[in-house]
This record gives sequence, structure tokens and C-alpha cells, in this order.
Amino acid sequence: MRADVLIDLHPMAELLASCDGMTKEHVYYLEQRGYLKPIKQRHGKVERNLYTTQQLEFVRSVWRHRQTGLPPKEAVQKALRDQTQGQLTIWPQDEPEPGRAGE
Repeated sequence: MRADVLIDLHPMAELLASCDGMTKEHVYYLEQRGYLKPIKQRHGKVERNLYTTQQLEFVRSVWRHRQTGLPPKEAVQKALRDQTQGQLTIWPQDEPEPGRAGE
């Protein structure tokens, strides 16, 4: 693996720190259902999961939707739609994006 690729990888702790209240079980849920495929990094007998920046943004989006009360499956579906529409940067839906007021 190239060194410049490693810059864009995030450990589980960083992912959890970016989503207040999320636990590793929430992340494992996404992994078990195939929505996340972490990169495995081995240190002797210890293996840790690393996530790309795109995966980190996806998890943030899922968690944001979960915080609004959506069940996990619906939150994932909504996050996937956000991702395909290029809307992973989050503005509350009731407020227009900057520069689009009054359109």
C-alpha cells in the first residue's frame, strides 16, 4: 500500500469520535451488512480496521439520519442517496445551502 493512501485512512477511534454517541457495535452492524468494508491493518497478532475518508463521511451521514429517529435500514438508504447525489456535506434540510437563499 502506498504511503499517500495511508494519509486518507482513519482508525475506528477517529470514526467514533466524529459521531457523538456512536459505538463500535453500530459500525460493526454496517460492516456485517456489507455497507462498510474496512481495510485490515495487522500489527503482529492484532488487527485493526481502517476506513477511507469516503467511508467516514458515509458513516457520519448514516449516524446523522439515525439521530433523527430513522431505523438503521432507512438511515443507510438515505445516506446512500445522499452519497449518490453528492450531498455528504451536511446542511439541515430546512435551511438552504449558502448562496441559494431565495431561489
